[in-house]
Amino acid sequence: MKTLNDHLSLSLFTLTLVAACGGGGGGGSNSPAVTGPGGKAITTAGGQAISQAAHNYWKDALVQFQKYEAAGWNDQACTSVSSAFEDASDAQKGFAEAVFMQGLSLARCDKDEEALALYNKALRTNAKFCKARVGIGLDSLKHGRDSQAEREFAQSVQDDPQCTEGYVNLAIMQTHKGVAGNKDALSNLRRALAIDAQYLPAFNEMALIYLSEAEGNVKRLDLAEVVCSQAQKINANYAPIYNTWGLIDLRREKIIDASAKFQKAFQLDPKMFAAYMNFAQITIGFRGYEDAKNAFERALKLQPKNFDGLVGLGVAYRGLQQNDKAEEQYEAAKKLEPNRPEPYFNLGVLHQDFTTGSADEMKKARAFYEQFMSRAGTDKKFTVAIEDIKRRCKYGKTGKPRGSQQCLAGRMQNIELVLGALKDMEEMERLQKEAEAQQKELEKQSAAEGAKPAEGAAAPAEPPAAEGAGEKKK
Repeated sequence: MKTLNDHLSLSLFTLTLVAACGGGGGGGSNSPAVTGPGGKAITTAGGQAISQAAHNYWKDALVQFQKYEAAGWNDQACTSVSSAFEDASDAQKGFAEAVFMQGLSLARCDKDEEALALYNKALRTNAKFCKARVGIGLDSLKHGRDSQAEREFAQSVQDDPQCTEGYVNLAIMQTHKGVAGNKDALSNLRRALAIDAQYLPAFNEMALIYLSEAEGNVKRLDLAEVVCSQAQKINANYAPIYNTWGLIDLRREKIIDASAKFQKAFQLDPKMFAAYMNFAQITIGFRGYEDAKNAFERALKLQPKNFDGLVGLGVAYRGLQQNDKAEEQYEAAKKLEPNRPEPYFNLGVLHQDFTTGSADEMKKARAFYEQFMSRAGTDKKFTVAIEDIKRRCKYGKTGKPRGSQQCLAGRMQNIELVLGALKDMEEMERLQKEAEAQQKELEKQSAAEGAKPAEGAAAPAEPPAAEGAGEKKK
C-alpha cells in the first residue's frame, strides 16, 4: 500500500513582527513608529521601525489571511488579501515582510509567477530575508527544480542562522538522498529545534526520518512514536503529526489505529491531501468503498490532477458496482499519465470481473492486460500483478489442475478458458438449433406423408342413396 505524507515544504508560515530596542529609522511615512510592550519599537526583520499606519494595514491584512487559511482560498480572496498587504507595503518603505505576504497570498491560488516576482522583490529590499528565500526554494521544488530548491534552502540558513523554515526544508531535501542524507537532515532539524524548541514541523520531519529507518531497525519506530507524542503535547491540534503517527501505526500493522489517526488529521486540517489518501487506501482494504470514495473525492478537490487519487477513486466506484464511473476515472488517469501501467490493469480487471462476461468483454480485458505488461516492463513494483496475469496451470481430463499442488489460473489463462467455454457453448447452441430444425423438418415431412393416400388403395365408395331417392313423384 502506497502511503503519503504532506511535507512542510508545501507551506510557509505567516510572519510576526518583532519588538526591538531602537530601530532603523522611520519608514518614509509621516506616521509615528509603533511600539510594543515596554515601549520597544516594533521592527521588520531588517531592523527597520514600523510606522503606525503600516502596522495597522499589516494587522488587518493578516486577519484576512488567517480567515482564508481556515475557510479556504479562491481567486478573489487571493487578490484581495494580496492587495491588503500591498497597502502595508505602500505605507512603509522597505517593508519586506509585507511584500513577501503579497506573494504568499497569491501563491495560495497557484499564481506562481506573480508570487515569485514578489519574493524576489522582498529579497531586493532585504537580501537576507529568510522567508522570501525559502519561498523561492519552494517554488523551485514545486516546478521540479530540486537542485535549485536545495541551494535556496541552504542559502537561507547561511544568510540567517535563525531561519527555522530553511533548516527544515533543507532537511527534507536531504532525506530524498536516503539513509545517507538522514544524518545531515537530523542535524538540521536539531538546529531548528535549538532555535525554537516548539517548532512542530521539525518534530514531524524527525518522526518521518525515524520511520524511514525502521526498515532496517524496527526500534526506530519507538523513537518515531516518542517524537509524535512530544509534538502532540506541545499542540494537540497539529494535524500533520497525526498523519505521520498513522503511518507509524500502519508500519506496526495497527490498521484500526492508523485509520483513526488519518481521520483525525483531515478533521483538524480539511486541506490535508495525504491524510485523505491514506485513509481511503486503508478503507479500500476493508471494502469500505463508500468511505473510500468520499475520501478520494475530497483529496481530488485539493489536487484534481493527482494520478493515484483518480485510480483510487476508480477502484472505489468499482467496489460500489458503478462501473461506468470507475471506467471514467481510469480513463482520466490514462490521459493524465499515458505511460503509467496502473489504469490498464484496473481496466482489465473491470472488464473481466465486473461486466457481462461476454466474449467482447474478455477480449477487451486481454488487450488492457497486454498494454499493462508492456508499460510495466521489469519494474519490480508490478511483479505480483504480472504473475497474476501470466500464471498458467496444467489441467487434466477432469478439468482439475494436474499435480499435487493446487494451481490458480492466471487472468490470461482464465480469459482463454472463458473464451473456450463460450465458443463451446456457441457450438452447442448451433448444433442444438440444427437438431431442432431437422426435427421440425422430419415432423413436417411425417405430417405430409400421413395426409397422402397409400399407393394402390381403392377410392372410397360413394355413400348409398337415400331410400326413394331419384324416384319420380307419381
